[in-house]
Amino acid sequence: MISLRCADQLIRVDPSICTMSTERVHWGRFVVPESDEVPALTVRRHASLEGTLIEAPLGKCTFRLDGDVLDVALEDGPFRGELVLRLAWYLVGTRRGAVLIHACALREGEVALVAAGKSGDGKSTLARLGKAAGLELLTDEVVMLFPDGRVSGTPFRSDFDNAGQPGMVRAKYFFALEKASGEAMKPLGALAAAQLAMAQCFDVAEVALPKGEVRRRLLEFLSNVEVRTLAFRKDPAAGVFVRGALGRD
Repeated sequence: MISLRCADQLIRVDPSICTMSTERVHWGRFVVPESDEVPALTVRRHASLEGTLIEAPLGKCTFRLDGDVLDVALEDGPFRGELVLRLAWYLVGTRRGAVLIHACALREGEVALVAAGKSGDGKSTLARLGKAAGLELLTDEVVMLFPDGRVSGTPFRSDFDNAGQPGMVRAKYFFALEKASGEAMKPLGALAAAQLAMAQCFDVAEVALPKGEVRRRLLEFLSNVEVRTLAFRKDPAAGVFVRGALGRD
């Protein structure tokens, strides 16, 4: 089994699932050396299984969840491997009180920013620009948000070169992304921030949290961070700008 760091927890996964997902998921940075830590979830693969069928854009798999053991049956393929890993991250995260959203997260020391927007608004672009300015990329695809204001990176990526890394850190900002001719932070209402976060939530329908619980967790998270609209351009100056924002007290 391969041990992977998921927020402050450990997941043990059948090696074949990790291997088949390598083209899609940068799980290597999340590997934990041999440890006596009790895993939050153990993912076992079977040739066949009676359980719940997931049919998703990434493919199909059958799963059965029994406490801290997730049994799965799936055919080979990078998309199917990613599907199982996303399911594992979702189960562990939501059990720990988190929600998962489609967003990018960048870290400077002990603080981070989370930036969300609809497809094409620039999450991967901001991730690249932030990295070029010296920020650490937690993820450009799926961020774990905890109600107390902490965030964690995940191994999922929308751009092949944007490999994330593990780490639990306090979020300073939640940004709604907006393309512009220059960089600026503008006001963002609490309702607009909540609507954006809800619209970008990642879930797995077969084990999804009730919408009311998702909303509660998101509202608590947003109450513990500064919400802003980040206007930026596709220019190295944007990375310097957000790094400066994270460095300000």
